[in-house]
Amino acid sequence: MKVMAAFANEGGMIPEQIWDSPDIPERELFFGRPSGSAMPLVWAHAKYLKLIRSLRDGRVFDTPPQTLERYVKKKTGPKLVIWSFNHKCRTMPQTMSLRIELLAPATVHWSHNGWKEVHDIQTKDSGLGLHYADLQTEKIAAGTSVIFTFYWLDAGRWEGKDFEVRIG
Repeated sequence: MKVMAAFANEGGMIPEQIWDSPDIPERELFFGRPSGSAMPLVWAHAKYLKLIRSLRDGRVFDTPPQTLERYVKKKTGPKLVIWSFNHKCRTMPQTMSLRIELLAPATVHWSHNGWKEVHDIQTKDSGLGLHYADLQTEKIAAGTSVIFTFYWLDAGRWEGKDFEVRIG
């Protein structure tokens, strides 16, 4: 609270940003002082008031009770691990489902025992330019690898490469 108050100007106005590098006087930039951004900034003042109130109460005063219940008390976590071409996860916890997210419709061709048994699942259109399929991997043993590839429906061709996510 004291640090934030120290950043205010003579009139008590809190800036959006402060300069956190050595002084550059020719650009009017001074360590710990406003960097030319918005001042006063109502959002910064609101955060300052919330901080004062929270310190007085001994807790964050505006925490939504639903969020506190779900994530702190019940410790609810995600049920899905997401794999996509720009986030190719290599491992995932056991008891979770693997969600494959793609930019085009496809059949996900997958196995959890080295292609001895295979499963095919069609992606669903999210309506947001994303197609997804949830592989039911939550009961697969730790140490097992899920292997998958894609048949691209619009192009009428296979991906030509297998991908792998290890469970556990």
